[in-house]
Amino acid sequence: MSLDKSQAVLGKDHFLQLYQTELEQEAEWLRRGAAEKANSIEQFLRIHEIHPLRLVELGCGVGAVITECQRRNLAATYMGVDYSHEAIDYLRTNSPGIEAVQGDITDPQFRVDGSSDIVVVSHVLEHLEEPARFLASMQRALKFSYVVIEVPLEDLMASRVKATMKDRKGNVAGHVQFFTTATFEALIESSGLRIVDRRTYVPVLDMDTIRFVSQKDGLAPYRYWLKALTNHYLPQWLMPWWKRLYYAHHAVLCTVR
Repeated sequence: MSLDKSQAVLGKDHFLQLYQTELEQEAEWLRRGAAEKANSIEQFLRIHEIHPLRLVELGCGVGAVITECQRRNLAATYMGVDYSHEAIDYLRTNSPGIEAVQGDITDPQFRVDGSSDIVVVSHVLEHLEEPARFLASMQRALKFSYVVIEVPLEDLMASRVKATMKDRKGNVAGHVQFFTTATFEALIESSGLRIVDRRTYVPVLDMDTIRFVSQKDGLAPYRYWLKALTNHYLPQWLMPWWKRLYYAHHAVLCTVR
């Protein structure tokens, strides 16, 4: 059963613990959410007629998103980088053809040789106590033309009300940053990146995935039905309002200024 993140544990170390204790379950959960995240990347590439030779994903975890990109032939070559040895070993074993690199992007000694057409940072910043430091390190460690960055929007009106009932930093997902579109894009712009396109969407979980994640997280029956309501039914019924008031994902395509 997945545990809520402890206040004493860094966001990235929370994932280290998950990969050490629940690797297969976490990999399956990430795989189930990879398609929509890859949709953001594919749409940006298609709309802007970008044909990358090399795609690099930072904070790739077990490689769910980059493996989906590889399946869609979005680039000629692929590299995934992650802090966790367990995650990188999983990627290396399960996704042939993707170069898997273990490393800490914020380490001043870390470098990715050569140039990359596109870098992907998908659902990473919300796990980091210092996301601005990560973005600065990315620009130091890599030469790239474009970067796609995606985060969940969890500081919307209804989410703030929900947060008054429980410390939201103690969550199973290990999130420590909670964004609105404005605060996320301000972070991006202040890091020296220029936003050239954006996509906001509401992820809708199918019922089989809700059953899977409820079992994974050890939810009581009433919380299973609450998750079904808030992750399957209501997002479909109230899509425009849901996106503005409760929860969404927001992706941006950027270049360096």
